[in-house]
Amino acid sequence: MTKIYRLSITKETDGQEYEQQIKEKVFKRKAKLKEYLNKEGYFKESKNQYMKITEASIYIAEIHKMKIK
Repeated sequence: MTKIYRLSITKETDGQEYEQQIKEKVFKRKAKLKEYLNKEGYFKESKNQYMKITEASIYIAEIHKMKIK
C-alpha cells in the first residue's frame, strides 16, 4: 500500500466572500510537502491545514492523506 499527500490551495480575497481553488499538488513524501509549505511561507493553523496571509488575500492549504493499493 502506498501513501500520497494531496495539497489543495484556495484563495480568499479580503472584503469578498468567495474562495477559489488556485492550485493542487501531489507529494509522495510528507517531508517534501512540508519543505514546499515552509519555502512558500505557510504556517500551521491546525492538524492538516496551513495558512499564508498577504496584504491582499489569504491562502489556505489543506492536506489530504490518501492510501493507494
